[in-house]
Amino acid sequence: MENDQNTSKMRAYSKWVIAILIMSFNSLNAKNLNAGFQYFTYQNEKGISYVETYLTFLSTEINYKKVSEASFQGSILINMTIKKGEDIYHVDKYLFQTPLLSDTLDSQIFIDKQIIALNNGNYVLDLELKDNNANAQNIKASTTLSVNFPENKRCFSDIMLLDNYRISTDKGPLNKSGYDLIPMHSQGDYFLDEHISNLNFYAEWYKTELDTITSLGYLFNYCIENYQTHIPISGFNAVKRKTSEHQAAHIGGFDISLLPSGNYDLVLRLLDRKGKGLIEKRLFFQRRNTKTILKPQDYASLNSEGSFVDEFTIIEELAENISSLFPIATPREWSYASNQLSTWDLEQMKKFFYGFWVNRNPLEPEAEWGKYYEGVKKANELFSANKIKGFATDRGRVFLKHGTADYIENSVHENHTLPYQIWTYNKLGDETNRLFIFAESAVGTNDYELIHSTARGELYNENWKNIVYRTKH
Repeated sequence: MENDQNTSKMRAYSKWVIAILIMSFNSLNAKNLNAGFQYFTYQNEKGISYVETYLTFLSTEINYKKVSEASFQGSILINMTIKKGEDIYHVDKYLFQTPLLSDTLDSQIFIDKQIIALNNGNYVLDLELKDNNANAQNIKASTTLSVNFPENKRCFSDIMLLDNYRISTDKGPLNKSGYDLIPMHSQGDYFLDEHISNLNFYAEWYKTELDTITSLGYLFNYCIENYQTHIPISGFNAVKRKTSEHQAAHIGGFDISLLPSGNYDLVLRLLDRKGKGLIEKRLFFQRRNTKTILKPQDYASLNSEGSFVDEFTIIEELAENISSLFPIATPREWSYASNQLSTWDLEQMKKFFYGFWVNRNPLEPEAEWGKYYEGVKKANELFSANKIKGFATDRGRVFLKHGTADYIENSVHENHTLPYQIWTYNKLGDETNRLFIFAESAVGTNDYELIHSTARGELYNENWKNIVYRTKH
């Protein structure tokens, strides 16, 4: 129930509790209730601002009660409170019930959607969830809500990234602008892994009819930009002409199957008829795509300022770090890196080094370099020889590329043979039981050269024993 003093502050715009299958998962046996939460802010045709909240539940994490011989049903008690300071603006306690299920191991996701009117401001939303068919403790969580629509000025709603959408004439709880919308699940920043091939979104905009610049027509532009440089990515830019007769909303997006790994912004803009920007909205997302990588020549467009490469102020140190990448670099990357080493330009070298690791881990490029650098230090410790750093030796290269061998056999010291090692890897990608044989041609230097390997693309010499069993001078 509402506190009497806050009744005027709390206006329930509308509410639905729904249960919808939006995707399938492999069957799980866990019964520990978990929930995802996200929200989006909009305005209605009367200019009233509201928040849409989405709670998602995985069906296999819910306990069920048998309601008939062949059907089961789960129920979750939800207690939601929205407040600002000591003032309560919304409170609701209700029961979420799943559809009747015949198979509780058939994994699906259920959505609970709420629509709540709120004035501009920053709020705290408290949630308490209880699985009515379990003895587990209640789940409690808090998050912040922000509503910010300027009065009588053009503005955008929040951007909803979509897991799925479809045209629908049914004015059900998921319907907006003639479509049923299923939001993409997020627990923070959006991360689009390589199995996601489309970036679709829904957004609205408001107050264009009140402005003479836009009341007679305008342009709607959406694109994907590099997060750091704000440079649009070629092939990911679209413009739509709009008039007062058009709906002030858009649903659609891009095929991102060829978008390389990296950090990006989805950018929405309203432009006047001459193409001048009026307002914009940005949404950050991260992409991982091992099938399409950033081309080395594109590294120069990256902005590495503020990243971990800022710590490299000595050009000789950075040059050595770039040289250590040879074992894992592609031929194209190494060709580009060699050019950077010859031009000796610190800033361009930083951009290459940063781009190299962003390609491999757009989420945490510094952490990825840190893991590799630990290997470099170990290679230097174990394999350095004759003033040659360990990473630059044959054993160092193989170690950094493939990791520690599963078995290392050292030769028995004999006067008529060179010292040698046989490294065995049980598995290298799709290859099994691969050998690398190294011999110390200059005895006592610790410089073991690769003389034979059964791995694809490596030096193969079936007569390697002729090298080892030679007379030493």
